[in-house]
Amino acid sequence: MRKISPSVTSEIYFWGCNPSFISTVDGVFLVDTPQQPIDAVRWREKIVDMHDRPIRYLVNTEPHIDHISGNAFFPGVEVIGHVGLRQRYEQAIPQLTSPERIETMKQTDPDSVWLLNHPAYMPNPPTQTFTDSLVVQLGETEIQIVHTPGHTAPQTSVLLPSEGVILTGDNIFHQCKTFIQEADPWEWLAALDQINGFDIETIVPGHGEPCGKGYLNEQAQVIEDWVGVVDDFVRRGLTLDEALREPLNMAEIDPYPIGQRLFTREAWVNEANVRNLYARIVARQTQAVTA
Repeated sequence: MRKISPSVTSEIYFWGCNPSFISTVDGVFLVDTPQQPIDAVRWREKIVDMHDRPIRYLVNTEPHIDHISGNAFFPGVEVIGHVGLRQRYEQAIPQLTSPERIETMKQTDPDSVWLLNHPAYMPNPPTQTFTDSLVVQLGETEIQIVHTPGHTAPQTSVLLPSEGVILTGDNIFHQCKTFIQEADPWEWLAALDQINGFDIETIVPGHGEPCGKGYLNEQAQVIEDWVGVVDDFVRRGLTLDEALREPLNMAEIDPYPIGQRLFTREAWVNEANVRNLYARIVARQTQAVTA
């Protein structure tokens, strides 16, 4: 665990995203959950051991499995999510306990397999939703939940103004490979500007070490460089299949290694980034022509 501020604690070494929690006099507020079931159960037990107050709320910053799959292991905790996240969670439920996931985990994480279909742990989707923002008051602690679309459409940031901390989810990949597999890159750049406008000193990213505002420009540059490379493919008249065969100079686009045990997905991420950006750039150009 990493103590980020007086109230915020994060774990940056789990397989998957960086789950965090905010401690208050009126209970605990969770931000995302560990991907691996055994990590989620241990995380919950550690939090309970540390506090004499209940876990009150859980917010998911996005719908990807590394942020939501641990929800089931926090039964009874009220889950908050953007309105667009609830539908995505419901769609992901079959994947969370699918035979394919179980077979994979028998090899990658056998300690977790028995928990996947444990009767005590059922899917736990958001029950409280919001559109633009939501304020949760726990005792004297104000927690602001803000829609910051970018990495995903329902992407959410959690802001603790009293301590100058923001938890951005995957709008920030700090010095590790950036996933743009479904992102709207232009919305993402706008979200980084929005985050820069908050009165904060510390950023807890979705992946990687905590950082400061100084990294926002570098994160934006990675996104812009990916867009530039794929835009060049489109301008040269390459088909998608041809674009996917083009060599990528990762040292110039995104020099950072993939993080948190996701290294087996390196080639998949590169291909997914190209596929997504190619489709969005073509659609954007078509829209400009017909406007």
